[in-house]
Formats: sequence, C-alpha cells, structure tokens
Amino acid sequence: MADKSPRIKPGSSKINDSAADGSHRVPRGDSPPSALPHRPDPLPSLFLPDPVTTAQITDPRPSVELFAINEVAGVASPTSFADYRVPARKNLGEVDAQGVREFKHRQYVAVSDDHFVQVVRDAESGLFRATVARELKASGPLMEPDAEGRYWHPIASGSPLDRGDAPSGLARSVDERLATLFPTMAQDARTSMHRERLTGDPLLAVARLEAQHFTLVKDLGAWTGQVPSRHPVTGLPLTNTEIAAQTASRERFAQELRDNWSRKATSANPYTPSTLDYDLDVLGSLPRLSADFSHVRELSLTSTAPLEDSAFLASFPGVRYLTLSGFAFKSFPAEVYQMRELVTLTLDNCDIRLSEASVEGLAHIEQLILLDLSNNPLGLSPDLRFMRRLDSLYLSDTGLNEVPVGLFESESLAFADLRNNEIAHLPDELFEVPDLRQVNFNFRNNPLDEATLQRVSVYMEAAGLDSKVLIQVDGEVQMQPQIAAFEGEDSGVESS
Repeated sequence: MADKSPRIKPGSSKINDSAADGSHRVPRGDSPPSALPHRPDPLPSLFLPDPVTTAQITDPRPSVELFAINEVAGVASPTSFADYRVPARKNLGEVDAQGVREFKHRQYVAVSDDHFVQVVRDAESGLFRATVARELKASGPLMEPDAEGRYWHPIASGSPLDRGDAPSGLARSVDERLATLFPTMAQDARTSMHRERLTGDPLLAVARLEAQHFTLVKDLGAWTGQVPSRHPVTGLPLTNTEIAAQTASRERFAQELRDNWSRKATSANPYTPSTLDYDLDVLGSLPRLSADFSHVRELSLTSTAPLEDSAFLASFPGVRYLTLSGFAFKSFPAEVYQMRELVTLTLDNCDIRLSEASVEGLAHIEQLILLDLSNNPLGLSPDLRFMRRLDSLYLSDTGLNEVPVGLFESESLAFADLRNNEIAHLPDELFEVPDLRQVNFNFRNNPLDEATLQRVSVYMEAAGLDSKVLIQVDGEVQMQPQIAAFEGEDSGVESS
C-alpha cells in the first residue's frame, strides 16, 4: 500500500494557503493579512504566557490587532519538525511509564538532550502527535519512542512534514521495523503478519506495535519493583533477602513476557510462542498489561503463592487452552468470558466460589470440551446443559452436595470426576442413561444414602454384556462387564 501523507486541516477556513503538494504552509511574510503588521517570531509558548493572557494583563481594551494575531495563530501550522521543538528546561516533571512529561497540563516528550516537543493523544491512531500550544488542532507528525524509550522521533511516512528533521535511518520500511520488534521471527512469518494484521495504513499499524512494546517494557519494569513489603498471607514483613529474591523472580517472569510478545523461544517455552507455560514464584499480584498477547493459544500458569488479581488475563483473549493453579481469585475470573475460542478450562485450587451470575456466564462457554474446577469451594454447581461438546469434567473436592444440572444429558461426556464431595443422592436421570454410552461417573467418597447405592447396584447388574457405562461408588467396585474372547477352536475365531 502506498504511503499516504496525513491530511492537516486548518483550524479556520479564513486562511488556507496550500502548496501544490497538499502540505499546509504559513502565509509568507511578503503577503501578510492586512490587519497583521510584521512582528518578530515569539519565543516558544512553553516559557511565555499565551498571547491572549498577556494582552488581558497589559491592556484590557479590545484590540483588533490582537484578534488578527490570534486568528492566524489558531490556524497556522509549522512547516517542518524543527518548528515543534522547544528548548529543554529542568522543571518539566518526572517522566511517566509512557515516556511523557507533564508541565502546566501540557504533555512533552524528549527528542534530544536539549529539546522537547509538545504532544497530544491522536484520537484516530491512539498515538501521540506533535503540536504547538497555539494550535487548535494538532498538525504535527505522529511520534514514537526509540528502542530504549529515551528519545522520541516522528513516525516515518510519505509526508515531508512527518519525516521532518529526523535522520534518514528512521524512515525504515515496515519490514525492517517489524524485524526490530520480532528479531527471531522468520521472514515469511513477518510477511504474513504484515499482510494479515497491519491493515489500513501499515506505517500507523507498525507504529502502534512499537508503542505497545514500549509500554509493555515500561509496565513490566514498574511491576518488577513493586514487591510487597509484607507477605500477603502471613502478614509478616519481608526481609531484604526475600525482597531481593522476589524482585529476581518478577524480573524472570517479566523477561518471559517480553520474549513471548516478541515471539522469541525461551528455556521455559522452547517450541512455540503460542504457548506460555510458566511456574510462578511471586508474591502480590501479576502485572496489569495493556499489551496484546492474542497470539497465545495455550496459557498455563502455576503459582506457589495465592495471587488474587485476574486482570492479567485480559491481555490473552485468543487462548484456547487455559490452565491456572494455585491462585486465590475468590470469584470466577470474568476475563475468561472474553476468551471466545476457549475449549479447555482448568482452574484448579484457585479459591473460586460461584455465584448465580458466574454459573450463568460459565454455562454459555458452550464450546468447552474439558472443564476442571477441582479443589475450589464452589458453593454452587455449574450448569452443563449448553455444553454439548463437553468430554471431561473434573469437580472433585468442591464441596458440592448435588450433581450439576445437565450432567447426565450430555451424549459427548466420557468422564465425570465428582469424588470427595457431599453428594448424598443421585437423581433419576443417572439411571436413564443408556448402558451403551461409553461414560465413567466417579462418585467415590461421597455420603451416598443406602437407597442410592442400591439403585446403582441394580442398574449395573441389569446392564447388558456389552454395557459401556461405569458408575464408581464406595464399597464394591462397579466394573464394566467385559466380553472375553478366546482364540481357539471353540471361540468362533479362525486361527491363521
């Protein structure tokens, strides 16, 4: 797709001097508006009050001349990137996680040791665009930080203004910039990403990726240093040695995330970046990320400490296989509902309690083939009636006192583990299951009443020799009847 120069709209239709190439230009000095006498260029507005404020202080009377100055200032746009630069000063405030400083409610980014550029958030692209204080509408180029996040530069495009005074090396091709972000990605994979994901203006799209990576690095750097001072379970203060160990653990996981975003193989995940499998050893909470990890299809995290916050999961909407163990969510993580392609869900030992709302939400993850909520104080049973593809169900040690709705209706179900619960009665639907269905129901270590145990015994004894149903309860083990085949002269099978 050919590069397009961004269209720069003047703030007023009264002055619109455009060159043949479409770039907006300030009215030249040899043809000023009649109401505007020639004056030297003012100093950058970062260091002086706005023209309106100054005029109101020195002379409260209306001024035709002042009106003309402001009219031109509101519509005139700089003609090169150098016009946006202002000298650096020491009190611009601390840089935030995005590399932006705020001074008098205006935002600035460093373009060198000696100069800054004022920026505003561009509504269309979500990136920062250069501007000057006098502009009603930002007219400058979109900006991006360098790889270290120290200095910003205009995003390369076909526009002379967007190229500005940036070095020629910044005007790299989209593929070169993708190669910087994803250094180990094969050429054909980058080409595929360029074709499938960088829709619209590819320069803007790759700039968004660069901004996303910059923010990810900043977010993870901040999270690494946010080790809690006390243990979240015991409440005891952490020693300096423990804090140092926790910082190191966080840095290792942060590096794993950075590498995964860049599609790099790691020692923990050496085969494909679509899998993120990691054993966590961090206290507190996982980082809240704005970066997109939708390329991850399998997410498996095991925690040695009870991590509570589930917001981390929001960055993984493309997950198909989710396994979490050892967390302390308290309630069902709502972020799971956004994983539209989820087919296996394991939330083992995550301190989850189901509410009526979460039971309904879980019921509509209809494409699940495996559901594992073992070792959670669920309180309520899940609803399985809409899970037509469910093959395996694990609900052991969940404190349930009744079987889930729809458990015996699913013809795809092959295994249901409901051991170690408080179930005393099995409904009539169990004994209506055709004995030719190949399914294993495990109800061991439940306080089943005598009437239920007797019904199970009668059902299994009445099953045919080709029965495939298995119902496991305490006491005498109920086994599937087997048909023995003997290869002999009486077996009916000819020997070779």
